[in-house]
Amino acid sequence: MTKDELSQQLAANSPAVEKPPMELAETEPSEHPSLKLPLFLTGMGVAMTNYNLVAISWGLYSLFHVSPSSSGENLLQIARAQYQAGNFDQALALAKSIPTDSPAYEESTAAILQWRRDWFLAAAKFKATEQAFQEGRWRDVLEEVRQTPDITVWRKKMLPFVLGAIPKLEVEAQQLLQQVHQLAAQKDFTGALALIKQIPPETPTGVKLQPKLIEYRQKQQIQAEYLLQQAYNRAEVRDFQGALRYLSQIPPDTPTYQQAQVKIVEYQQKQLFKEKVERKVKLGKVVSYQRQTSFEETTLGFNPGVVWQEVNPL
Repeated sequence: MTKDELSQQLAANSPAVEKPPMELAETEPSEHPSLKLPLFLTGMGVAMTNYNLVAISWGLYSLFHVSPSSSGENLLQIARAQYQAGNFDQALALAKSIPTDSPAYEESTAAILQWRRDWFLAAAKFKATEQAFQEGRWRDVLEEVRQTPDITVWRKKMLPFVLGAIPKLEVEAQQLLQQVHQLAAQKDFTGALALIKQIPPETPTGVKLQPKLIEYRQKQQIQAEYLLQQAYNRAEVRDFQGALRYLSQIPPDTPTYQQAQVKIVEYQQKQLFKEKVERKVKLGKVVSYQRQTSFEETTLGFNPGVVWQEVNPL
């Protein structure tokens, strides 16, 4: 298979690398009135305020007016609603009121412990998010929010910081996008993937680049298989140094990488043996290098590797 045929295979795998979309290249961050928010922040708006009012009213009523016949499961459900609404003390009081003989007692006990840990962790993450925002560390803002426990009231408090950080990060994402397309045009898919991972998926550019992750990973794997095949070809003619150079180029995040590591160990051993034989040849201690290599193949079981279906270079 020729280089042109491999290029056609890559092109068939997905559309050719294109220029950055005009809407991404020309739009300023401030012109994104409807930024796509992370999933963990979707749905927080005016409805959240109404939810809080209902949850608070219902929770306070339930705290003092739950009938004796109410089950522990119902109490625990109400306590969870209070907890998500931000009524920490009321939630704990409701959970603690579940009778010890209730089927929900053990679950409520575990929930109380978890709620305490998550609540104080969320409070700490909120402070860290606020500080990161004030210091202009936009990536840290999103990272702190990602690590925050799933408590609605705390996520709502963090929402303004996220909305402020995303436009700032979009400016950087646009710059990285240009480099991604340049590397992909050079068929450096490993480098392109590394840059894509630096673009926060919460930004508009990050959202649009997610399909490229699949495309570039497929093309990266094609390259890895080509490099492995070339290493086999060099080993077959006992050019172990050349084989090792090909193997060293296989990216760690490909399925081919582990197989390449096994061959690296094997070819390093064979290269050492080859050098040892060559030294003996120079000293006149063996008749010929060919006889020694033939003996080595018999005793060590030379195996350059399975000949794969040919994959041409890019």
